[in-house]
Amino acid sequence: MGEFMGAGLCLMLSVGFVLLVMLRRCLFILEPNQAAILLYWGKYKSTLQSPGFNFAQPIGLRRIDVSTRDHIVSLPVTTVVEANGNPIQVSAVCIYRIADARKATLDIKNVHQFVQNQASAVLKAICSRYPYESEDPARPSLKGESPELIQALQSELQSQVAIAGIEVVLIRLNDLTYAPEIMQAMLLRQQAEAMVDARRTVVEGAVMTVREALDQLARSGVQLSPENQTSLISNLTLLLCAGDRGESNSTVVSRGASR
Repeated sequence: MGEFMGAGLCLMLSVGFVLLVMLRRCLFILEPNQAAILLYWGKYKSTLQSPGFNFAQPIGLRRIDVSTRDHIVSLPVTTVVEANGNPIQVSAVCIYRIADARKATLDIKNVHQFVQNQASAVLKAICSRYPYESEDPARPSLKGESPELIQALQSELQSQVAIAGIEVVLIRLNDLTYAPEIMQAMLLRQQAEAMVDARRTVVEGAVMTVREALDQLARSGVQLSPENQTSLISNLTLLLCAGDRGESNSTVVSRGASR
């Protein structure tokens, strides 16, 4: 009698264990921004995306959980030849999410590596179409990171990763510099351009100041001879354009005024 009871207890425990395992397989919880791919005997059955308790028939079941949260990938620095032929170094940050869990899981072996590879290729292709910087404000440039550039990056990347069920949320340039081999030359060029712009501003200001001085003299009734007027214009322009260097060489103009 005791042997039969012992055998029955073992059978009940075995059945209970099997039922517990099957219960864990058929009842599961999905968190927000999570999906579950259900495969039966190796064939795709359905995709579950409802948060909370979910049920699936356990026999022949294989469940693959997929996160549909936003993912961030930092693209490494890469060297690209921009539109003007100058080598630059650029990196970017891409934010994306899995919009189709079935495609991302079953059609692509490693979806996250796939997105990173495609994003790096798109970054090189798009950056080669634009100049590093542009003097024309209406012309898009990499340094200005214009909306047209961002739209081109996002649209091109989206077309490349749509096959994997990926939705591109955002892609933005992160680091952007000239390549080391031309950086010194470009810095010298920028310094020269800045100096030319500064001199142009000084000259424009000097011309305006001289014009105002002549107008004030005329309104005050002071009339200068052509020679004195020319000398005044010359000396004022020299003094204003020379700045501190012109103080030691400033000339006192003797003016003969006639009323």
